[in-house]
Amino acid sequence: MSAPTVRAAAGLVPSRYLLIGDRAYRGPGGGEAWFGYATRTATLIPLDRASAEALRSGDPAALAGLGPEECGRLAALHALVDREEDELATVTDGLRTGSARGSARSVTIMPTAYCNMACSYCGQEHVKAAHDRERSERVARRVEAMIADPAVDTVSVTWFGGEPLLALRVIRELSARFTAAAAAHGTRYTARMATNGSLLTVRTLAALHRDCALEEMELTIDGPEEVHDRRRITRNGRGSFRRTVAVLAETLAGGLAPGLRVGIRVNIDRGNEDSVTPLLHDLACLGLAHPQVTLHLIAVHSWGNDVSEVELAARAYAAREAEWLRTAEALGLHFAPLPVATVRTTCTATTRSGEIIDPGGRIYSCSEHPLVPGAGSAGVVAEVADLVGSAARPAGAFDDWYEQVGAGAAQCSRCPILPVCGGSCPKLWREGHLPCPSVKFNWAERLDLAVRRRGFTPLPPGPAHAPEQQNGEQQDRGQQW
Repeated sequence: MSAPTVRAAAGLVPSRYLLIGDRAYRGPGGGEAWFGYATRTATLIPLDRASAEALRSGDPAALAGLGPEECGRLAALHALVDREEDELATVTDGLRTGSARGSARSVTIMPTAYCNMACSYCGQEHVKAAHDRERSERVARRVEAMIADPAVDTVSVTWFGGEPLLALRVIRELSARFTAAAAAHGTRYTARMATNGSLLTVRTLAALHRDCALEEMELTIDGPEEVHDRRRITRNGRGSFRRTVAVLAETLAGGLAPGLRVGIRVNIDRGNEDSVTPLLHDLACLGLAHPQVTLHLIAVHSWGNDVSEVELAARAYAAREAEWLRTAEALGLHFAPLPVATVRTTCTATTRSGEIIDPGGRIYSCSEHPLVPGAGSAGVVAEVADLVGSAARPAGAFDDWYEQVGAGAAQCSRCPILPVCGGSCPKLWREGHLPCPSVKFNWAERLDLAVRRRGFTPLPPGPAHAPEQQNGEQQDRGQQW
């Protein structure tokens, strides 16, 4: 190797945002491979033995021995980085830039404060109130102003609640205005919805997709029929599992909403953790192992309420989740083993290009403030009536999140999954909760699932196949954050 190549390689070190699996695999072509996951690019990286050992050890001589082509490949994926780079600053600067992007605006609209369910773990307080047309008109004009703004190229609306389908007429009326404005100004307009699904019909779902630009819907199913209907009880006492699943299956099988992405959220705590596996079998058998459906397993957490009696410890949840994901994979259910994209902004609370509007016309930066007793008034940043045109919302409590992380004041500052997580939930961090996504604790099992999807077969563990273990700081990364 020439002296310039050695000097160039000597300037590169393994990224702090790189995770290396500890298993060897046999590829479809017969060769052996190891894998890493670079979170700065959300990329699964195949490695030969030499590269895996060099990245694990961080040894300059071992890295120099990889050669310019391999070093260049790994540097392009941010698995190797310049030793002088402040990676935390680079990542937080990228998050700031993404959060400051004003050309993409997002608005969460709560058309009603009521919900037809009374789930025990929900932190919201639901009340009935008459629809206020004047307030609705102000909301419509605000979104239309965003759509008409020449500096804006994309507007997305999320219908939220309460239960938004209790205000279906309002949703359809506002959607007609938003889609017409988007067509007139050449602005991309999309919509999504978070719903309990109990009020869906095939006709409604198809119409929302066709007429209201609904591209994504997330609904919650908490277990097999008996478990779901007990946990997510409707106020009239009727179960919703059978109806909800039947509507989804019929819509998907008939191709009635061809561009709609459906997320099935399973809220998991001590009350239903033993029912998750039977639910996965039911979903597959009932027609929801479908390309348009994505499974989202979510641990129940505090939402302004105390769920400590039922909440699962993070590491214990992650271990069980790894088992559930292996079952889901075997059943043909769709999910992402590892994040496939870095985050542009952590959440609505960290970008002034995003806002939540409650049924009373109050604007929030955080979705966990509206309708939550004791938190609502504290989270209000403005009234719709007070904002002119498409002006960005005023700053909220969490718009300084990246300064906190960048200064090393948060646990996220030391976490290798920051680029694909963004810190998860600034509100929960500041309240003393651990909001880390499960991938932080079960990334190795998830990496294994992702590798197997590529047709690789794990080799038996043992010294003949395992690269030498990393040590010191490199060993701590990915193990103790």
